Amino acid sequence: MPSRRQLIAGVLGSLAAASGWRYWRSNEAEAILLVLHKRLDYLRLDPAGTRAFAADLVSRNLVSPKRLKLIGAFAPLYMRVGLNGHDALQATIRHGEERVVSSFLLSSDFFVKGADTTRTVRYLGLYDPLKACSNPFARFPGRDGGGGGGV
Repeated sequence: MPSRRQLIAGVLGSLAAASGWRYWRSNEAEAILLVLHKRLDYLRLDPAGTRAFAADLVSRNLVSPKRLKLIGAFAPLYMRVGLNGHDALQATIRHGEERVVSSFLLSSDFFVKGADTTRTVRYLGLYDPLKACSNPFARFPGRDGGGGGGV
């Protein structure tokens, strides 16, 4: 008959093995999709566009692969838990989420089309701040009454 310590050690070992397996098998692009669907649940997102964005973001290595794999490994817990506290772990997770979400919104037609939450948001291409005219907030002379002119 196993003792209580052996039973607890066995359960903890099984949990550690399962977590390690989930971490090893997790996909960074799937973790990005989880973040987008959790944080932008009020928007209609184009599924093909979100997958293309996730692949582009992973290929550019702009978000830590280890953190993305952790989100993927603990996906069921991540999707259920709200981040309302102010400790270092929650701040780190929130910061990563905000990087992914803001990058997606800048890379989509969301701001170009007037931030309309009733229409489907489509991915245009990964936002590059160094690329000329990639700013969705730019107003050009003669278009939409913006640009040019004096004071």
